[in-house]
Amino acid sequence: MPRRIRSLLQILRDEVEIYANASGEIATRTRLLALNAAIEAARSGEAGRGFSVVAQEVKALADQAGQSSRNFQTHVSERIALGAGIAEAMVSDIEGAHLIELAQALAQNIARNLYGRSVDVRLFASDALILAATREPSPANIAAAEARLAHLTMISPYYLNAFIADDQGRVIAAADPDAQVRKLNLSREPQFGNAIASRHDHEWFTDEVWENPYSNNRKVLVFVTGIRPDGRGGRPSGVFYLEYDWEGHVPAMIADRSLVSEAHRDRTRISIVDPDDRIIASSWGGGFGERIELPPRAVRGTEARADSIVAFAKAQDYHGFDGLGMRCIIEQKVISASEIQATLGGLRNPVSS
Repeated sequence: MPRRIRSLLQILRDEVEIYANASGEIATRTRLLALNAAIEAARSGEAGRGFSVVAQEVKALADQAGQSSRNFQTHVSERIALGAGIAEAMVSDIEGAHLIELAQALAQNIARNLYGRSVDVRLFASDALILAATREPSPANIAAAEARLAHLTMISPYYLNAFIADDQGRVIAAADPDAQVRKLNLSREPQFGNAIASRHDHEWFTDEVWENPYSNNRKVLVFVTGIRPDGRGGRPSGVFYLEYDWEGHVPAMIADRSLVSEAHRDRTRISIVDPDDRIIASSWGGGFGERIELPPRAVRGTEARADSIVAFAKAQDYHGFDGLGMRCIIEQKVISASEIQATLGGLRNPVSS
């Protein structure tokens, strides 16, 4: 609505100028005609004296009309311009506020979704068959744990794989029988180090979205927690891994067509960026890892650009989880004044109408 008001005011100002200019032109022509009439009256001598008075009066009225036209144009145009400026500020405030709220809601929704995965990894790590495989890694126990892992990942749409590493970092069981991770030793990986050094069953870890070469370069987020045979504290006997299918879920969340009205859908781009402002998900096919320029360290706000409004927001703390510092960015291309004017209708020519 503010954009329509702004464009209506612009059209009104342009039409006022057209009418005022036309009025001024008519007044000028009238003065010239009155002057010519006065000259002719003077040439006519006594007979033209009465007409000379009329010509002078017409000229005076034309002068007044010209001055009124100029005053009208000056004062009305100034006030219309002031109104257009207010409407412009309303556009930025109202549209920007709406986009900020949407960005905040999306960032918060993703943070809650990721926190839910942390609950899963801790629950799975306490499963009796998982505990038995790390406590006593016999072939029978390993086979039972792998069957359990395969079942858990089959019933959940979120995970590409789940696997177990012993306390030396060797992968001893995995849901995917063909997973390349089976051949790895993870003892030098940061995630393994965090989990094996933890001392409480409520501790869990994840770090960043990355392209996993062991999952066909799928974009993933790996969650880990320590496996503790007693189910409580102390040094873990192994580490439980869940490979979350980021690529399969988060882009779909921000590309939901219900998020933006049909009128603005083609003008709107939604992105999720990491703390370094690199794209890790987008609704528009943005390149993974591509940077988006944002105000440094800005948590929530808007930025006006040449032809768009950019809103951004970071997820608020959710049960101690900050969403890994990710921010949601929404860039919406503004509707140009010419587009709105074309919809509202063009200017009229008062001289020809």
